[in-house]
Amino acid sequence: MKALVIILVLFGLSGCLADKIDEIQPIEEETSFVGKVPSDFNWTTIIRHQINVTIKSGSSVSKKLDNTLVLLCNSDNELLDALTIIDGKADFSVRIPNVTEKLKLYLAATNDVMEVTIDQTKADFNLPNLSALLLNRTDADNDLLLDQFDADPTNPDVSAVIPIRGSGQLKSAMNLGYSSDTYIVFEDLWPSKGDYDFNDIVAKTTLYWVRGKSNYITEISGDCKIENIGAGMGIGLGYELLEANGAKLSYLDDVITEINGMAVKDDAVANGVILFRKVQEVGKTELKFTMKIKEKSIKDFAFVPYLFRTENYSQQIRPFGAPPTKSENMSLFKTKDDASPASWQWSSGSGFVYPLTGTSAFYRTKDNHPWGIEFIAKSFKPSPERVSITEIYPQFREWAESGGKSARDWYLNPL
Repeated sequence: MKALVIILVLFGLSGCLADKIDEIQPIEEETSFVGKVPSDFNWTTIIRHQINVTIKSGSSVSKKLDNTLVLLCNSDNELLDALTIIDGKADFSVRIPNVTEKLKLYLAATNDVMEVTIDQTKADFNLPNLSALLLNRTDADNDLLLDQFDADPTNPDVSAVIPIRGSGQLKSAMNLGYSSDTYIVFEDLWPSKGDYDFNDIVAKTTLYWVRGKSNYITEISGDCKIENIGAGMGIGLGYELLEANGAKLSYLDDVITEINGMAVKDDAVANGVILFRKVQEVGKTELKFTMKIKEKSIKDFAFVPYLFRTENYSQQIRPFGAPPTKSENMSLFKTKDDASPASWQWSSGSGFVYPLTGTSAFYRTKDNHPWGIEFIAKSFKPSPERVSITEIYPQFREWAESGGKSARDWYLNPL
């Protein structure tokens, strides 16, 4: 995953008064939501963009900037990721809103900036005068990043820290900000439909990570802020760490070696992390956690949420098109309003394109409606109790019924 990102977790039937699962009843009459949506619509406003950067001098690849940093930013100079240049190259893969049109590449050693369009998957950074550049080549911790660009020159497990910390030069050159907030919205009555007010839980998650030698990720930190609680039943929240290669996600052997802060390991899910088991007990608070990652395991990652019922952990909900965790009660698929596949294979190294679409997608109704939606934004205005999200975000319906072709930034325009 890399960069950056926002998580909004809401779930549908708001205003229920009981904590017991057996006492929660589905909505008898569906609140106005949206009409027919394309069968291949994946309900996402996020893309994972890959861009391969090559440093050139004239027509040839140059290694003159090896062991220095190249940064990728959005058009607002908000940092998305930073990589060590190795053999004249650096390969980025970042999560960005699909309304993004341009990105910026910044060379820390020369202060050169290059603008690229979202259509570009390759970028040649041509610098004809590199032969005159003099660099102090000291690399005390032998992590392949020169000390003057290293966030911790004495620690081989720390080269770049996202967001960039340590070097005043890097911060001042582009006045870098940092934005990776991810929201996700959920209806909580799966496999029954809810009322589509999407306000049971509103959580915003910001992720930071540390890169070590050869750009491998050595640490991931998170800051999850609960912004609204409308759920009547007990709901817990977990995340599953997966390796990312563009839009393809892959299962890993257990690579989380240590978890600190307000999170614990989920022993039932490989690389699963539980933030809380009952949202009513943590309230509107900020949950911070840090995970240590096994050496040379991943260079890019995805952190996919799963909700679970406090009194029935194996009844879980995920964003549209995310396959179930290994601890999901698979017998619930294809019951009530769910039209998901009924089986899934989990094995280390196996992969899938996220989100899955069409009849291959999990957590979908027969009308291809979702229980969970994920997007990147700086803020979100939840709907009042039993008020459809379409009434608070008028462009939501247009976005859905067009299959994501229109009103792609619906979440930025509430009433």
